[in-house]
Amino acid sequence: MVNQQLLDYIKQQAQQGINIEQIKNSLVVSGWSLDNIEMGIAAALPKPSEIPLPPIPSIEPTSNFTNSVTSISYAGFWLRVAANIIDSFILSLVFTLINFLVFWFFAPNSLLLLMNIFYSTISFIYFSLMESRGGATLGKKMVGIKVSNANGGPVEFLRSLGRNLAKIISALILMIGFMMVGFTKKKQGLHDIITSCVVIKDREVSVGKIWTFIVLIAIAWFLLIPLSLFIGSMRTQGSSDQSPVTQVQNNESDLTVSQTGTSVPLAKEGYDTYFSKPIKGLDAEKDYKGPRTYAGPALIAFDGFWDLNVALPIIPNLENPSGVVTQDSKNQYAWIDLTSVTSKDGKEILDAKSVFEGNIFKFLSLSKKTDPIEYLSGRRSINFITGAKSSDAKTIKGVLSFKIPLESKDPGSFYEKSYPFIITIPNKTN
Repeated sequence: MVNQQLLDYIKQQAQQGINIEQIKNSLVVSGWSLDNIEMGIAAALPKPSEIPLPPIPSIEPTSNFTNSVTSISYAGFWLRVAANIIDSFILSLVFTLINFLVFWFFAPNSLLLLMNIFYSTISFIYFSLMESRGGATLGKKMVGIKVSNANGGPVEFLRSLGRNLAKIISALILMIGFMMVGFTKKKQGLHDIITSCVVIKDREVSVGKIWTFIVLIAIAWFLLIPLSLFIGSMRTQGSSDQSPVTQVQNNESDLTVSQTGTSVPLAKEGYDTYFSKPIKGLDAEKDYKGPRTYAGPALIAFDGFWDLNVALPIIPNLENPSGVVTQDSKNQYAWIDLTSVTSKDGKEILDAKSVFEGNIFKFLSLSKKTDPIEYLSGRRSINFITGAKSSDAKTIKGVLSFKIPLESKDPGSFYEKSYPFIITIPNKTN
């Protein structure tokens, strides 16, 4: 049994910060045996592993922490479709407004490609910017979902832009890239997988509220259709000084006569006057600076992008009656039929068997322009055979035709003219 006096001394010395070796030396000098000293130190000073630790207080995890780690819920296919419908409607409102402003003041044909590029750019910027600032577009916010990276963090602009560009790939493979959302583990589309993104539920939104959004959008779309038609009719009527539209009966169908410059069809002599004056003054127009030729009153130019650009003087009733390119050939009063496109090595490269080339009428959507002069313009595409391109073309042959209602007691009377043309494309020199 260890001497109590020895135990008390060792404890007292240890509490004063004296190390064990000094305590041993002091006790040996005082006459204590080394065995008794070792037993006393063992009894008075337990090993560190034998010192009981104070209890660690338990910390209850907060609900937010639990949700962020264990309760991530990925957004499913139909929830994402609903968000896209809402976003598409919002963008369509913006584009309709832009269309109204641009097409009211400018000729739509010359701006069509430019406007399509502009709309695509705006769409990519809208989705990428909104998703990189808060993770959600307006449509996603309304249904309670957002885009995040694979770790659940926010996505930066370039990653979001890449994700939206990758949607093109998802669409190209028969939309399978989008349908993958329905059966992948994290409900990712191909574009999500490519850019390491996920779409998660940010908050719960009731199914009833989402359906309310969709129904309201459907109603709004139906209301916008007659409004768009009304605006289009106002624009067409505005070009004719609000004069009434004349109906001319054909043996096969009704023809609505455009009232550009007159309220009734002209007699043959009247049209002869207009068709005898070739258009002039377009030397500064970039669409007509390429290889070109005159065909009756018209100037026809090849722009190098598979298109023929056509410019005409203002001829009464010639403008497309509806103002829109349609497949109803009986309502087209001007068109181009191509007969041949020859390459530089003498081969025929016109795809005459295509559906477009096989149709007897090749449509021109004619519209008034005021820069630099007032004239009617149109654009007619060319279908090349597989493997051929616009730069291969050397000679383009075709016929420009007109069929316009005449002022006559016979409702089936038309003024008809045809002008063969040839455009020769010079070889480029270095």
